[in-house]
Amino acid sequence: MDHLANLVKQSDSEAIEPPSQSGAPNPAQATHVVHHKVQPGDSLSSIFSEAGASQADLNRIMKADVEYLALETLRPGTELELTFDKQGEFQQLALDLDPARSLAYTRVDKDTFEYQETVQNTHWVSEVLKGSIHGSFYQSALNAGLSKTQTASVQKLLEYQINFRRELRAGDTFSVIVGHERTATESTGKTRIEAVSLERGNRTHTAFLFDDGNYYDQNGKSVLPAFRRLPTAKSFRVSSNFNPNRLHPITGRRSPHNGVDLATPIGTPVMSTGDGVVERVGNHRYAGKYVDINHGNAYKTRYLHLDKIFVRKGQQVRRGEKIANSGNTGRSTGPHLHFELHMNQKPVNPLKADIPTSADVPKTALKQFEKVAEYKLAVMRDAASRSNLILAGIDTPFD
Repeated sequence: MDHLANLVKQSDSEAIEPPSQSGAPNPAQATHVVHHKVQPGDSLSSIFSEAGASQADLNRIMKADVEYLALETLRPGTELELTFDKQGEFQQLALDLDPARSLAYTRVDKDTFEYQETVQNTHWVSEVLKGSIHGSFYQSALNAGLSKTQTASVQKLLEYQINFRRELRAGDTFSVIVGHERTATESTGKTRIEAVSLERGNRTHTAFLFDDGNYYDQNGKSVLPAFRRLPTAKSFRVSSNFNPNRLHPITGRRSPHNGVDLATPIGTPVMSTGDGVVERVGNHRYAGKYVDINHGNAYKTRYLHLDKIFVRKGQQVRRGEKIANSGNTGRSTGPHLHFELHMNQKPVNPLKADIPTSADVPKTALKQFEKVAEYKLAVMRDAASRSNLILAGIDTPFD
């Protein structure tokens, strides 16, 4: 159930319904709520049909979701709520993404649903994991308590400093600070790598998360290669700018544009803007063929309306590697590439965002960074073994 194509049965045309007179939903008028826990093999089409909601309204929700693709996160066990008014007209689809984040697609007029996200306050609790090399780093990290994803992130952070296959020796040691996001009462399931130290003989390799979202070694040098600003070999006209406050031309409500549209002809090579792992490959009714790439920890990119895709989910890609050809798939006014950059789970303007540039920590922030690095090194050095983990908020300038 990785792709919305598996959740929504596509049709060649939208169903036609009589015009609705109810307008925006009024909770006081809601008399019927259908609860549904997603089961393996479920589709949104079948869920809507079973609940008595129309396929036309499902298509409208998909249209509202095109700038987010949030419904792609649906997994077995996700609980949905479908709300109907007194007249039996469908008004809202609501679901929880995790304990801190919930979504609702709410009717605002007969033809339009609005995407709404609710986010609780969260904080980060830090855990120190330590281990030594016995066999591969991968297995040693898993034995120390890191997850597969966390292990891959650590390797990515240090891969330009050390060859993990050739240079590690039995007995080399490592320490990792893993941050866990929590609400006031429970974990959201999201983690981040906050610091890494790998001791190899008389050499120490490090990486520290700083308050700009980038990673630097103990000397303040970037540990990750530069990102490309754009995913094409040459510049193309920006046909639609990033605009988080864009208003819907009909409803007047906020309808953000979470990326930039580049006027690329069909067949233009599309490149990954940074090293990463392909997180999703899909085909959405409105977004068309698309690719999501996770660049590790804070950064993700998204490429929509593609013609041909040359990568698969789980594949590792390098900066500048061809991943697709641009196209005109989905609902589009013409051939173009929609490109998004997300930092810390939020879309930002890819033309202006502060992306990794293989540069040093700015001189104005160097003292602050040195304080953070020194403190975290001390935490990792003094932490006990895995049998006695540190689980406490680390109070540093970037938390």
